[in-house]
Amino acid sequence: MALFFRRSKKDDKSHADALYTKGQWAAALAAYERVLAKDPDNLAVLRRVGDLQAKLGRAKEAAEAYRDLADRYARGGFLMQAIAVYKILERCDPEADDVGRRLAELYAQRGLARGVREKDQQPLPKIPLFSDLEPEAFRRVLQKTIPRSLAMGETLFRQGDPGESVFVVTSGVVRVERRGTVLAELGEGSFFGEAAFFSHEPRNADVVAVTPTELLEIRREDVEALIERYPGVADALHAFYRDRVLDGVLAASHAFRSLPPEERKNLARRFEIVRVDAGQDVVREGEDDRSVYIVKRGRFRVWTVPPGRKDPVVLATLGPGDLFGEVALVSRTPRTATVTAEEAGEVLRAGGEDLDPVLEHHPQVRQALEALRDGRARDTVARILGRRP
Repeated sequence: MALFFRRSKKDDKSHADALYTKGQWAAALAAYERVLAKDPDNLAVLRRVGDLQAKLGRAKEAAEAYRDLADRYARGGFLMQAIAVYKILERCDPEADDVGRRLAELYAQRGLARGVREKDQQPLPKIPLFSDLEPEAFRRVLQKTIPRSLAMGETLFRQGDPGESVFVVTSGVVRVERRGTVLAELGEGSFFGEAAFFSHEPRNADVVAVTPTELLEIRREDVEALIERYPGVADALHAFYRDRVLDGVLAASHAFRSLPPEERKNLARRFEIVRVDAGQDVVREGEDDRSVYIVKRGRFRVWTVPPGRKDPVVLATLGPGDLFGEVALVSRTPRTATVTAEEAGEVLRAGGEDLDPVLEHHPQVRQALEALRDGRARDTVARILGRRP
C-alpha cells in the first residue's frame, strides 16, 4: 500500500534552503514562494524571495518584495532592519525614495525621542544620530548611508586606520579587539567607530566580523555636507557625541569615573562644544574663570612664562580626551597657565557653576581633581627647573 506524506513547513523550508545552497536559484525561489504562501508572516523567507528575484534579474518583482518587507519591519518596530532593506531597495528601484520618506515620517510620529506610542504597534527604538532629526533631515541622512557586507572573519578596519566613518550593525556580530585582546562583541543595532570619527584620530582597535554581517556606513564627508543644509544634523551629532563619546571619556577619567552612571550622563549633557582656530588661546594665565575643558579634537599646548624669564616654558601637550582647567576650579584661583591650540580643533567646556554641585555632593571627585592639580604642579616646577624634557 502506497504511503503519502505531507511535508511540514520546516521540511519545506529545509528543501528551499538546500536548493539555495546548491545555487539553483529558480527552483529555490519557487520553493520559498510555496513556504511563504503557507507562512506569509515569515519575514526571513520574504527577504530570501526578494534576494532571489534580484539574482534572477526580476527587478520589479524584487522591488515589490523588498518594499513589502521594509514596510512590515517598520510597522513592527524593527527600524534598523527596515533601513537595511530600504538601502537594498534603492539599488533595484529608482522610485524607492517614497519608502525612505515613509520611514522618516513613521519615526517622527512614533519614535521614542518624541514619546509617542501607538497601542497596536511596538515603539521604535531610539537610534543614535537618527533619533533627534526632523523627518526631512532623517531622510537625507538615510539616503547617504552606505550598506556594507562582511564575510565571517573579514576585517572592517584595523588599529591606526583613518576614522572617517561611523557604522551601525543591521545584522550579524562584529568583534572589537586590540592586540589580540577582545574588548567587545557588538550585535544588531550597535553603533561603533564614533571615537575616531569625532576626534579625527586614527582607529584605536580592530573590528572583525564574527558572523556574516551587514552594516550601514555614515561617512564624515556626507555628514558635513548635510550640516550646511540641515542644522539639526549638527545638533544630533552633538547629542550623539555627548551621549556616547563624552560619557565614555568621563567614565574612563580618574576624576569622574566614581560618579553613578546616571549622574555622569547628566554631567556630560552640561558640556558645550567650543571650536577653536590654530593659534587661539582657550584659557589665558591670570584670567578669573573656573571652567573645565576636555579636548575633543586637536592638539593643545600648555605653557607659562615664569617670573624673571622672557621665554615661555611648555608644560604639556594635550590631545583628545585630556582634561584641563582643574586648578582654577578646585583652588578658586586665577589661571596658572595658558592653553593654546596648535591646530584647529574642538574642546568641550563645562562652567564652574555646573561642576560645583558635583564637587559638593561627591567629595571623591574633588579629591581626584585635587590630586590631578597637585601632580601637574609638581610637573610644572620640575619643567621650570629644567628637570624634565
